[in-house]
Amino acid sequence: MQFSFKALLVAFFLPHTLLAKDEIIEQAWNQIVPENVDDLLEIQDRLQSLLPKVQGAVVSIEAADGAGSGIIVSKDGLVLTAAHVIGSSDKKMTVRLPNGKRLPAISLGGSELSDAGMLKITKSGSWPFAKMAPRGSASLGDWCFGLGHPGGFDKERGIVVRVGRVIGNKDETMQTDSRLLGGDSGGPLFDFDGQVIAIHSRISKKPDENFHVPIESFLANWEFFQNSKLFTIAQMEKGGFLGVACKETEAGVIVVEAIEGTAAEKSGLLPNDVILTVDGERVDNREELTILLASKKPSDEIKLEYQREGRVQSLKIKLGKRPEE
Repeated sequence: MQFSFKALLVAFFLPHTLLAKDEIIEQAWNQIVPENVDDLLEIQDRLQSLLPKVQGAVVSIEAADGAGSGIIVSKDGLVLTAAHVIGSSDKKMTVRLPNGKRLPAISLGGSELSDAGMLKITKSGSWPFAKMAPRGSASLGDWCFGLGHPGGFDKERGIVVRVGRVIGNKDETMQTDSRLLGGDSGGPLFDFDGQVIAIHSRISKKPDENFHVPIESFLANWEFFQNSKLFTIAQMEKGGFLGVACKETEAGVIVVEAIEGTAAEKSGLLPNDVILTVDGERVDNREELTILLASKKPSDEIKLEYQREGRVQSLKIKLGKRPEE
């Protein structure tokens, strides 16, 4: 049987279908794979119901050196986008609403490590905004849809919708087959609850190589991104260096290796230690750990709290200098 995926580019909610007193059919977008055309139509209907609720918060971002997309996430006009869209902090930019109205904005902070960026609409007002997903909401196989302004703002065409699924989600990167094009950078990726789960970042010509900044990168560094300058690769290279290879797990940021000759090895950190805090700041992901450490200078002393075999311990560690490659 043949069917068209064009229908999936439009958007809506169908209530559960009752089977018995308390029994319900699983929603098509929560199944491992759609089983038939009816499932695809249910996914289409769900999308159709969500679009009117979220697309008003999708913006085009314009500056003298380029353009991109973004999503408003607060009533007073805080916008999430990509770091490469803002380029630097304290830069005057323009935000365009779906109706074409231009609003002044200023770039805030973010991180070149994950490509997360923020800016703020400077005109007073109450703006439409989208809800951010809680940490850990997105899983492999989840249906998602991306919105943006590929090729720049076009009022007649409007916002472009792409449907896909999450096919990779590790550390600072989410991968989907929700197709991206130039100009989408900084735009939102939504789940099928209408929540922002990521921001568009790197674009490939291949349909399954679309990379996004997970919302976790923003949530873990929320205050830093709003109140500090854009964290750059150059800043990381010049900042303090601990010397640990880590991975993110449900238990936290776990040490995989303390690199030989570094401050981490000299202090006695071991594989499977869970890093909890740096100078009292809780560590939720690898990027946050890197930012906290690189915000210090080589030779600065930090207090690091970690968990080993269920016991919380702490160390004072003198940071080193990042080796030149």
